[in-house]
Formats: sequence, C-alpha cells, structure tokens
Amino acid sequence: MLKIVLGDTTNSIYHPPTYFDNAYEDEWITDPRSVEMIKDIDKSDVVGSRVIDSPVLGSISVKELSGGVKTLLLMLFDDSGRIFNASACGRKYW
Repeated sequence: MLKIVLGDTTNSIYHPPTYFDNAYEDEWITDPRSVEMIKDIDKSDVVGSRVIDSPVLGSISVKELSGGVKTLLLMLFDDSGRIFNASACGRKYW
C-alpha cells in the first residue's frame, strides 16, 4: 500500500540510498523482482548478490546502483516499518 506523508514524520528515512548501503541483504539483490527492477531502471544485469554488470560503468557493486533502485528495493524488502522518501527516486520514476 502506498501512503503519502507531507512534512516531517518520525521513523522516516530522508536519504534512502545511504540507508540502503548500510541495511540491504544479499538475498534482496538476486530476488527475481529485484533483477527485473535493476534491468528495467538501471539497464544493468545482476551477475550475483554483490556484482552488477552495467553497460556504462562495467562491473559495479550493489552500492553503485541508482538511488531510485535502492529506494524501490527498500520499499519492497525492508520490514522495519520505516517510511522512505520517494522523492529520492528522481523525476523519471513518477
């Protein structure tokens, strides 16, 4: 379910990419939904849980994925109850 919150709120993450870099789990990356998201949004292929093949950058780590993909993966997998700032995804996600 999508909820829109305006203004400050407790339990929210204002910069999801930084939170992602410190909280993601390897299993998230190889999940078929993640593989599809990474392919569709970043135009990159998941090689393994820690390696992504980017057509622009070559082999990259998971931490080098776009902020939009990181935010969407958090929304999908993080079960902490935190609220993630979707505007961190950028304009192409709207």
